[in-house]
Amino acid sequence: MKDIETYEECQFLIERFYEKLMCDADIGHYFRELDLSKHIPRVADFWAFILIDQTGYTGNMMEAHARLPLKLADFDRWLALFHETVRELFTGEKANLAVERSTLIAWTMKSKLS
Repeated sequence: MKDIETYEECQFLIERFYEKLMCDADIGHYFRELDLSKHIPRVADFWAFILIDQTGYTGNMMEAHARLPLKLADFDRWLALFHETVRELFTGEKANLAVERSTLIAWTMKSKLS
């Protein structure tokens, strides 16, 4: 396995992650109504900005998700699936950064809910 180095690899990660999300019994229902042809590139832009310093992402990921009726346990499931996907596909500094940043994102979102 290799590390995350390109936008295409960020997009691949997010595509595989959403495949898992969509069929997850606990949290899949939150994501089934999304237009993935628009959503996945936007999320890939976010992670490319975080992981490989690629410009192009605009928006507020926290604000967009704050409107969803998520429960605290949903963030734990989201995080577990994200970590699982990263670890299945990549290894290295950027993969570790993806795990670290996703943990921080989940913690921040959970703290805003409580």
